[in-house]
Amino acid sequence: MSIIKEFNIEVPQTMEAISLRQYQKWMKILAKYEEDERDDEDYLKVKMLQTFCNLSIEDTYNIPLQAFDSVVLHITELFADTKPLIRRFEFTDPNEETYEFGLIPNFDKMTFGEYVDLDTYINDIQLMHKAMAVLYRPISNEIKDTYKIQKYKGSDVFSEVMLDAPMDVVFGVVNFIARLQIELAKATLASSQQETMEELEQVLKQTSEESMDGSNQFTLWLKKMQLKSMMQ
Repeated sequence: MSIIKEFNIEVPQTMEAISLRQYQKWMKILAKYEEDERDDEDYLKVKMLQTFCNLSIEDTYNIPLQAFDSVVLHITELFADTKPLIRRFEFTDPNEETYEFGLIPNFDKMTFGEYVDLDTYINDIQLMHKAMAVLYRPISNEIKDTYKIQKYKGSDVFSEVMLDAPMDVVFGVVNFIARLQIELAKATLASSQQETMEELEQVLKQTSEESMDGSNQFTLWLKKMQLKSMMQ
């Protein structure tokens, strides 16, 4: 955090200085703003400074305009950058408890419970602290270039702690999961297309063994069109 001493404003310099708790609060504000169909950028700017700089609404109105706009632009730019995956992170929560968490080392070895809970929480920002408690757990053992994490005992064990997780970690792992989903979708599509091509080849083989009068050729054409549609 840097402090603009003249106005006593704490401005987060990186995403690491913004907590998941703050971001969830901000997303609630945006959702309500859209629900009410408001069109007031100044309102959002004030709410942004309240949320991420811990200001009261009275304090925001006492900030010189140049500093006000500068801080808003700075925070907006923080969210615009792509964040890399952070596999391990350490942070101290408001109760002065320090934790070191590690990402699930091997997603291929996820348990069914981990998968179900992650799938339940990952797409809702208001439940992201629970998703983070599935993805990251305290490191229990160092093994050469990797590590082991504590056995999963449910998201409630560390979900409250994860409310104070830094947003650079959250954004990084969300981007990582999104890429995994895209790759999985590509692989599934490729597999589906391969099965479709094999089915088409089987249709062609069966039809070639039959009499090729007009009726059979028409049936073949219909089947080919159906298979092409499936591929698309």
